[in-house]
Amino acid sequence: MTGSVESPPIDERNEELTVSVVVCAYTMERFDQTRRCLASVLAGDRRPDEVLLIVDENPMLRERLREVVPPGVQVFDSDGHGISDARTMALRIAIGSVVAFIDDDAWAEPSWLSELSNAFQDADVLGAGGRVEPDWEDARAALPPEIYWVVGATYRGHRTDAGPISRPLGCNMAVRREIFLTFGGFPSAFGPRSGAKLSSNEELATFTAITNHYKDGRVHYVPTAVVHHLAPLSRCSFRYVMSRSTVEGTSKADVRRLFGPSVMAADSVYVREVIGSSVLGYLARAVRDRDRRSLRAAALVAGSFLVTAAAYLSRLARTGLLCSRPPAGIARKSPAESMHH
Repeated sequence: MTGSVESPPIDERNEELTVSVVVCAYTMERFDQTRRCLASVLAGDRRPDEVLLIVDENPMLRERLREVVPPGVQVFDSDGHGISDARTMALRIAIGSVVAFIDDDAWAEPSWLSELSNAFQDADVLGAGGRVEPDWEDARAALPPEIYWVVGATYRGHRTDAGPISRPLGCNMAVRREIFLTFGGFPSAFGPRSGAKLSSNEELATFTAITNHYKDGRVHYVPTAVVHHLAPLSRCSFRYVMSRSTVEGTSKADVRRLFGPSVMAADSVYVREVIGSSVLGYLARAVRDRDRRSLRAAALVAGSFLVTAAAYLSRLARTGLLCSRPPAGIARKSPAESMHH
């Protein structure tokens, strides 16, 4: 990526830190979960300075939510399409110097916002993310921890102690508002939920652009900032895991084409240190104990890796790693222009 962005000043007046919490919603199926999410945020040790609920292309849901949301929660229609546009809109209208994001189907522990916002007492920190525990609809169908990322939860192989990370999980993260707006927010080419543009990894694209511009170590993991993310039974099937893995591989290839092979460093470590040994361990247990659950875990972890890798390589081959244009909606200009359209 070429070009440059003038580095905006970072607010070091930590005693004046203000925090906006953003929840993005799009489906009536999560109506009750959205209400639970809002209630958990408002019941926390630290009350947010404001709560923004952004509804994506669902007027009926917007009106239903406006009837029941607690006082102080502001409900808006998204001015775009998909999670990236909804989050970027929230960044534009928020009043907080820090903006925290939690998914509509997640709920926060009482200390979530206080722990997450405390990371920004360090003026060098531009973004932070907390731990995400899966909230299984049916614990008997739980996925192996190596692929908890399929249901948006902290997976085995992620760091466990506080410290720098490449990017947080989207359902539990916070950012310095001014910095992220300078880079255009979250890229519209990533994040649509359905249709031909199904994609993900908008957080990876955004945080990579920012850390490339500044320096490593500006995004921190806060394991004490905990949310619980719904893991429905429908997302625990072999078919769904393979479908989600296809999306993961495809969008990772698009991010790599923007930023080069270095963006895959954390994934390489994850594959090298976690996947192979986990699959062998599950297979050994399955043979030794005649344990069908271990056999299922081995199949899910190995299958997810193979499908993700195949989708990743296929995407690069179809588009051309060295000479093709970037994915639709992203241009190789300045970081701000490259990240948003």
